[in-house]
Amino acid sequence: MSNLESITQFIKQDIIVDNLEVVDSIEEIEDDAPLIGDGLDLDSIEVLDLVVSIEKQYSLKFKDYPEQTIQEKMKNVATLAQFVHEQVAAKATAEAC
Repeated sequence: MSNLESITQFIKQDIIVDNLEVVDSIEEIEDDAPLIGDGLDLDSIEVLDLVVSIEKQYSLKFKDYPEQTIQEKMKNVATLAQFVHEQVAAKATAEAC
């Protein structure tokens, strides 16, 4: 199972730095910096790439959750990583039963 730290690292390094190339290093990314608007200022294509990368890595489908929930959880890296962590943990628990 993925822990919160590894999920945060994946979002920052693999997606934001390596894939989207929004910043040069993960040290430039604050966990509470907004993903959209002030902060990282991701555009709609970058947000889509972010979602697709997370879905592939963690076998999640964002469309399975209410739009309001996704908007709240995609506020910043910290809220997004926490959401992914919770969903991965819930899926693992369900599969274990």
